[in-house]
Amino acid sequence: MPEGTRVAALFRSRELLHPSGSTTLDAGDILCVLGHEHDLPALGKLFSQAPKRGQDLRFFGDFILEGEARLADVAALYGLKLGEVDGTQNLARFMTHEIGGAPVVGDQVEWNGLTWTVAQIEDHRVRKVGVRFPQGAKPGPMLGF
Repeated sequence: MPEGTRVAALFRSRELLHPSGSTTLDAGDILCVLGHEHDLPALGKLFSQAPKRGQDLRFFGDFILEGEARLADVAALYGLKLGEVDGTQNLARFMTHEIGGAPVVGDQVEWNGLTWTVAQIEDHRVRKVGVRFPQGAKPGPMLGF
């Protein structure tokens, strides 16, 4: 999350939860985030959208992220290790590089024990990426605050 932003509240099924650093988000959760207006674009990329109903949710992943999300931000949010990967690049560029050619919807990359799937292409660019956690793992961003 951008510096200076904080999760003030988490609502799940109309119930107020008291999140901790190990809390994970579920599709449909409502977050109350305190921050500055200039942080809205970064927050929007981190908390994109869940897959639309009617799609095979497990194919595209547990969550759908914007391709423009910066890889270092995604790694921090999900507790991933960048290693030798350039964290300044966005998720779309990372996916395109890892695929090694022109990506198409459905292309998958295994990274950090997670499956990353191209969920939307627009103008020959990756626009949305699904992230799928291993079967049985509790999916969702880590809310470290």
